[in-house]
Amino acid sequence: MELRYLCSGFHMQMKLRMRALLLAVGVGLLWAQDGKALFQANCASCHAVNRRVVGPALKGVHERWGNDEQEIIKFVHNSQAYINGNFKNSAYAKKLFEQYNRAVMTAFTGLSDAEIKAILDYIKAETEALAKAEGGQATGAAGAPAASSAGGGSDISPILWVLVLALGAIAAALLVATLALSRLLRPESEEGKPSLWERLRPIVTSKRFVALLVLVGFVWWVSATTVKARSVGLHKGYQPVQPVAFSHKTHAGEYKIACQYCHIGVEKGKSATIPSTNICMNCHTYIQEGSKYGKKEIAKIIESYETGKPIEWVRIHNLPDLVYFNHAQHVKVGGIACQTCHGPVEEMDEVYQYNDLSMGWCINCHRQTKVDLTANPYYTRLHEQLKEKEVTVERIGGLECSKCHY
Repeated sequence: MELRYLCSGFHMQMKLRMRALLLAVGVGLLWAQDGKALFQANCASCHAVNRRVVGPALKGVHERWGNDEQEIIKFVHNSQAYINGNFKNSAYAKKLFEQYNRAVMTAFTGLSDAEIKAILDYIKAETEALAKAEGGQATGAAGAPAASSAGGGSDISPILWVLVLALGAIAAALLVATLALSRLLRPESEEGKPSLWERLRPIVTSKRFVALLVLVGFVWWVSATTVKARSVGLHKGYQPVQPVAFSHKTHAGEYKIACQYCHIGVEKGKSATIPSTNICMNCHTYIQEGSKYGKKEIAKIIESYETGKPIEWVRIHNLPDLVYFNHAQHVKVGGIACQTCHGPVEEMDEVYQYNDLSMGWCINCHRQTKVDLTANPYYTRLHEQLKEKEVTVERIGGLECSKCHY
């Protein structure tokens, strides 16, 4: 009885310990996930765990700071105050500041100590995961020669060659036998029975059949000519090779850089403008290795900046000379998103012309797009005069020829 009581107590104690362990693991996982979200929101634009971006790679940050998280937290809260102060690692922080071209790190005064610690725990977890992955790759690479040497003597066996040749001979014999049987079983044609061509020749050579063929051919020619003529000057799907492999998916999609940051004329005038090298260098003075193409493509931008020779980008969207299109009128006044005309650019590694930008396509847009009469003071007087509460571009002159043509 006493032994049963002791066993029962021991079992209960183990269950409590296991629950506590599982709870700790669950809290740790949630903490790491929270740290990942905080890292993506606050750090990912300038830092990565395993590579340099604007700032240094964060792999090994604990070791570089002497495993003192409190000092890291102080630095994150206000890096400039830490560099210019008299803290434990101020000398190292100042050296880092000079090493990275005196780029000032944002002061994250809004993050609590617990949130910064969650970010540091996420970095540590990612570092350990990367170390394990690298170790697994090294093991696989080391095991590969052994596997190849072990299997080096496993050339194709002569027996296998004999089997292949035997199967080929059997297949050839079956084919010959099939052809011979088909000839033997084929019925002899009845004498005097007209052939298929003799029966069809009166129909094929008749004037009605010839006239029908000519009519069908003429209709097809007119249709093909019309389609071809209407496609002149339309370049839907056009995707030229650019001098620099620039990924909109990385810049506009992953890093959420607004279109207006690079295309500065889109809210000011007719043309959206192609960004100059100076705009590229705002970021690439610090970021000299890309996540997709490495250093090769960014080196072309740096060379353009240093030599003063502009990058010769190939224009993709090109309307006929008789068409007048104003970006500012559509983007600034009309509030039209870039994706309406250019498609999901943030998902394109290499940009192509998404829509045909034909006259019919533009007119359909003007017929369907509703004008926001409340967000723009220009429409206040017009709104008061109109009975309708919803007005399309067509109703305010959007289909007049002179609106789009010189």
